Amino acid sequence: MKKIIIGLLSIMMTLTMGGLNNPPQAVELKMTTFLPKDDVNHTAWWAFVEEVNKKSKGDLVIKFIGGPEAVPAFKQFEAVRTGVVDMIFTAEAYYGGAVTGAAYTHLSRLTPPGERKSGYYDLRVDLLKKHNVFYLGRPEHGVWFHIFTNKSVKRPQEMAGQKIRTSATYEPFVKALGAVPITLPGSEVYTALERGVVDGYAWSVLGNISMGWPEVCKFIVEPKLYSMNLEALVNLDAWNKLTKPQQILLMELMIENEAKFTKVFEELGEKELKAMQAKGMKFVQFSPEDTKWYVDLSYKAGWDEVFKKAPELGPKLRKLLNP
Repeated sequence: MKKIIIGLLSIMMTLTMGGLNNPPQAVELKMTTFLPKDDVNHTAWWAFVEEVNKKSKGDLVIKFIGGPEAVPAFKQFEAVRTGVVDMIFTAEAYYGGAVTGAAYTHLSRLTPPGERKSGYYDLRVDLLKKHNVFYLGRPEHGVWFHIFTNKSVKRPQEMAGQKIRTSATYEPFVKALGAVPITLPGSEVYTALERGVVDGYAWSVLGNISMGWPEVCKFIVEPKLYSMNLEALVNLDAWNKLTKPQQILLMELMIENEAKFTKVFEELGEKELKAMQAKGMKFVQFSPEDTKWYVDLSYKAGWDEVFKKAPELGPKLRKLLNP
């Protein structure tokens, strides 16, 4: 009996030591992105992912499972909501209508840190929790948008009738210009331009070079519009399963990322503008009066759409994002 007891104690000690030498398996968050992996718009996002994976020391791992080739961009919000994936990095324009009735993040006049101070961040968290999603933050700022076209004009009013590729970000403005909005994913823009299906497209200042669009598009309408509307979202069930230290790590690193990359993206945007010009694209420039009319119309059209589709929420959103 004594030998049996000693043998059992030996086995228990071996198992205990083995447990000490082998830490618990890392929590893995399966993640996808709305653009291809190497797109320049992911610069801040990959920096965030790298920091999380490094500073969690094996406790938490964000695992990239693919971009739009794995989960189509316009279906990624549904994928994270239902838990098909645990995390996405995506454009609010691709799903905003399902959450509040209209996309509006691009209309913000604040930086992400400013949005946290104004109370907007907390409101966004509450809005998305109703859809089983946790709003982590905005790991890209400092980027703006343009309309790019193959038809040069002298005044913005002359853009009426042009067929412009859009998403929910730009559609109200494109309609207000009298142009024709055509919704397409980024992957189809090149062919649409090449075949004349569209005359131009609305897009971030970033990503045009990697997509090859300067090969099939001639002009950059100069006035800068809006601010980048990319967001990091986590399935709420997956979020709630994380330990408190894991949640804190993700939130703290997101806040650091938001503050750090605004200037980085401003510089990247200016660099890409120069690269587009080097490839033959030219600016369409308006008079100061027409430039003001163009920019003012872009924001008016955007907020009018929000107020129309979300009449109760719209005034609160504009107050928080345009103090």
